Amino acid sequence: MYLRPFFRRNHMKCISIIVSLFCFLSAYAQQDSVVPFDKAYKRVYNATKISDNKPVIDGMLNDLLWQEEGVWTEKFVQVSPFERVISLSPTKAKLFYDDKFIYVGIYCKDAFPEKINQFIGNRDDNSLGDLVSIAFDTYHDFRAAPEFNINAGGNKTDLVVTDKLSVNLSWNAVWEGKTSVNKADSSWSAELKIPFSQLRYNQLSEEGIWGLHIRRIIRRNNEVQNWSMIPLKNNGHVFSFGEVHQMTELPKARGIEFLPYTMGKFTSEPVVPGSPYQTGNRWKGNIGMDAKFALSDFTLDMTINPDYGQVELDPSVMNLTAYETFYDEKRPFFLEGKHILDFASGNDMMFYTRRIGGSPSYSPSGIDNVNSFAETKENVPILGALKLTGTNRHGLTMGVLQSITARSSAKVSRNGMETEEVVEPLTNYSVARVQKNWKGNTLLGGMVTSVNRFMEDSPLKEILFSNAYSAGIDFVQYFSNRLYYIDFKGIYSSVNGSENAISLLQRNPVHYYQRESAQSYLGVDSRRTSLNGTGGYLKVGRKGNAKWFFSETVGWTSPGFDLNAIGYLKEADFYENESEIGYRQTTNWKMFRSNTFTLTQRNRWNYGGESVLNTASLRWQSMTMKRYEVDFKETWAWNMLDSRMLRGGKDMRFDPSFNTYLKINTDKAKRVLFTMTYEGTHNTDGYNSANKISPAFTFRLGNHVYLSSQFDYAWNKDNLQYVSSSVPLGNQILPIRPVVPYYVMGHMSQETYGLTMKLQVNVTPDISLQLYGSPFTSTATFSDFKVADNTTSSTYSERYIPIDPASLKLSNNIYSVEKEGVPIFNFRKPDFSFNEFRSNVVARWEYLPGSTLFFVWEHRMSDRASSVINGWGDNLDRMFGLPARNTFMIKVNYWFSI
Repeated sequence: MYLRPFFRRNHMKCISIIVSLFCFLSAYAQQDSVVPFDKAYKRVYNATKISDNKPVIDGMLNDLLWQEEGVWTEKFVQVSPFERVISLSPTKAKLFYDDKFIYVGIYCKDAFPEKINQFIGNRDDNSLGDLVSIAFDTYHDFRAAPEFNINAGGNKTDLVVTDKLSVNLSWNAVWEGKTSVNKADSSWSAELKIPFSQLRYNQLSEEGIWGLHIRRIIRRNNEVQNWSMIPLKNNGHVFSFGEVHQMTELPKARGIEFLPYTMGKFTSEPVVPGSPYQTGNRWKGNIGMDAKFALSDFTLDMTINPDYGQVELDPSVMNLTAYETFYDEKRPFFLEGKHILDFASGNDMMFYTRRIGGSPSYSPSGIDNVNSFAETKENVPILGALKLTGTNRHGLTMGVLQSITARSSAKVSRNGMETEEVVEPLTNYSVARVQKNWKGNTLLGGMVTSVNRFMEDSPLKEILFSNAYSAGIDFVQYFSNRLYYIDFKGIYSSVNGSENAISLLQRNPVHYYQRESAQSYLGVDSRRTSLNGTGGYLKVGRKGNAKWFFSETVGWTSPGFDLNAIGYLKEADFYENESEIGYRQTTNWKMFRSNTFTLTQRNRWNYGGESVLNTASLRWQSMTMKRYEVDFKETWAWNMLDSRMLRGGKDMRFDPSFNTYLKINTDKAKRVLFTMTYEGTHNTDGYNSANKISPAFTFRLGNHVYLSSQFDYAWNKDNLQYVSSSVPLGNQILPIRPVVPYYVMGHMSQETYGLTMKLQVNVTPDISLQLYGSPFTSTATFSDFKVADNTTSSTYSERYIPIDPASLKLSNNIYSVEKEGVPIFNFRKPDFSFNEFRSNVVARWEYLPGSTLFFVWEHRMSDRASSVINGWGDNLDRMFGLPARNTFMIKVNYWFSI
């Protein structure tokens, strides 16, 4: 009675005391329930082989098998938010197998059953809903593991995860999984039935030991539990798996799978007046088949007349650089087993799968769509492909891919006369990869590739190379329980062809042998019939389960190095070193759950010995107690010489710059997620700057609807933007030798707008509808034209000579630079407005396991004009008034095995 007034006057203090006491007791309880590291790490589970009592896969765990046989695992331990703590929502699992299947049962208690997240997403979207997963390192070689996920709503995901935590979501297996929520018992449970035919393993293994990882995620508080803990600071993801023993007497691999398909496509496109080819409508039908054969330790994939159309669209890009735009692979055949055929040296790749079946290498010349027209060829047909991948019981991993693309011709009409021109020769692509693993601590491997074009007497022989080969070797050695490492890759490449084809190769943006700065050690040799080079790196460092990590790297690509026949290489002719040191904190500290600080310094030289780049950067990555994430990186760059900007001309010096990257996102476990990204570059000269800001929202509506949107706005100012290389026409206005082109630059002001929207509706885990739309606009105006002069001068104004505006005459979008009425050189007016809208609608129904029916509608409008329209609103009006290209496709496939 006497305490009531006290509580009324001091209720906030009382609440604070109670909350503090609760937090203290909770912390004490958690400390009391912390599992020792050696009891939580590298746990062992003994599997049980069964012959009867096989469960019904309904997610309820009420079969006799789950109730009476086998043993439950130890209780799972937390990895996040508190490492090695027993959760208030405990988890346990059982694992059985017979001669055909692995059966997994996982039981998940939940302290708040009404908050179990049962969101249903697309197949292979494991970012939504409470989920459980199981992964098997079937060869126990610590390299990669197939993983099976299922969330509380029944949504399934299968993937392959590597030791470096690289994830391949395109790997698809045929398996069963069901879940059941029992709120009366404050729990939910999952049952999985995984066929041995979907796994690759050593059937003759006497030890019967696999790597095993079982995980649970509770989304509402981002709690992650592991049966056998993988520490946040680990020595390798797959290396840190627990083990499952007694996996003996396994069935012999004998799976044979077939996936025939049929499809029909109708395309409606803008009519080109007078063209016999772009008449408005096109029909196309196709049939084909994929097949998979289990050959002991290896798997043979083959495809006949494949359909490599992709449902997911490439993003819109306005590329004003000399470099090729890189696009991710999205075709399932090439993505499966991707980690085995991977061989990357930094950003350089020996095997870039989009080289196969891409756009034709040649386009008919002189097509004006007035008197001359050409048939549209979007992709080169792939006649067939074979892929053999696997690992034997001795730790030897092999991968071989063979593909043949068809000889392709385009019909061409010139002044009413129709001919056919070859746009791509018959081409054979070969890739072979091998790697030997010794107990996960030593890896030695190699890779070879070849591209062979059969051109005979084709005119393409003077444009395209004939053959390209590359060979690489890689070596990784770990020390002190994977705390320290040595990593080496070395690659040799050789390209051969006609003198003219190799001369063109020397002049392309990867090499630019003709550039003035390289004349002391390069120069175009028009008599060469081959181009050879090497590239690679050597890296030593410390990582793994340590707070402090560091590395030292030296890398190189020689001037003649070229991987672009079947790989990806952005630039050759440099060698560099990089030093990195960092600190990683994974335990709670003040307002942070984790922090990582990284300091990096890099230096680069060309093969002429000239320093072309120095950078120093500091990066901070953090997660707060409220699960907000911050990624901030600041880079200081100086001594910058760009050898590609003038497209084979002189090197261009740029003043030092600050480069900023900042990304902040809110709690990913919430139904509403906000992300903000900023990227900026600012040169100290005050003339050049580039900025981009990208706010993004994600909304999860109920358990079936997912909406995401991202807006991109970029504004750039470049006082030395490349415009053209113009050949002198007569008398000179500027003191430059007549034999040298005028390299024209200008002050560019550019604005780019983009919006990406995605709506996903999942009626069930097997039926979904996805809508995607992306309007994109980029406009640029140019002024203050100038000609490159002493481009490497440390004085900014000496790098160019201004063009007097009074000497410029504009006619039909062509600028003519004149002196006393006499034209000196010409260049095209560079102003532009680029507008593009891409959208698609995809309806998907997995009517049987592994068998899917698709309906796709793809819509595209695109135009580039020399008339500039400022502001996004007016550009949108212009965009949606453009003629559209619509494609409708129905595709059905049917999976079966024998």
